[in-house]
Amino acid sequence: MTARPATGPLAAGIAALRRFLRPFVLIQLAAVGLVLAYYQSATVRAFCGTLAAIKIAGGLPFAAWTASLAGGILPEVAKLAGDPRRFTVRGRRGEILFNLAFFAFNGMVIDLLYRGEARLFGFDAAAATVAKKVLFDQFVFTPLWLPLIIALFSWRRVGFSPAATVALLRIPGFYRTRVVPLLLPAWCFWIPMVSIIYALPLPLQFLLFVLALGAWSLIMVFIASAGAASDTFEGP
Repeated sequence: MTARPATGPLAAGIAALRRFLRPFVLIQLAAVGLVLAYYQSATVRAFCGTLAAIKIAGGLPFAAWTASLAGGILPEVAKLAGDPRRFTVRGRRGEILFNLAFFAFNGMVIDLLYRGEARLFGFDAAAATVAKKVLFDQFVFTPLWLPLIIALFSWRRVGFSPAATVALLRIPGFYRTRVVPLLLPAWCFWIPMVSIIYALPLPLQFLLFVLALGAWSLIMVFIASAGAASDTFEGP
């Protein structure tokens, strides 16, 4: 008997996960290598200390522009490199500006999240502390933050019409059909990634997050362009 293809809200997430599991794992392994190098090499620690000082001095504005670069500019560069003939800015200026603004705002939110978790659970990198931060990050913050992200990108898709956006959000099963399909690949990528991120000192956590965000944004570009998932993946 031939197995039926997966259907339902999780089908898109499962399809994307199967197609992009290898880059997920490679990126996560690279992050592990970076953290190990930090703890094993005085040279790497000194370099990271310089970056951490820049991050601390830059504050939230630094978080905003680096996240905007990783999430807003890098995917456009990837699209240009992938298919220069089809890449265009004409008619997409509003979309690009929206993406830059969103990822700048998202970067500040994540920076504040990491600071708040440090105050709430501790500034150390002990296993128990890391576990508490990961659980809060992925099972409290993410399920609440992701619907807002989807709502904002839906608002962009309907031409920034509040009425049309509300109509989309009021469709029965919004969370099940729009949020749940993104949670599976997000958890598979971000649970290992934030576990690695929280193993670093607080000033370095956001810097590794930005690198991970850039990789995640590129994966989302390829998911959307390859048609591996539904319209859900065309947003964040």
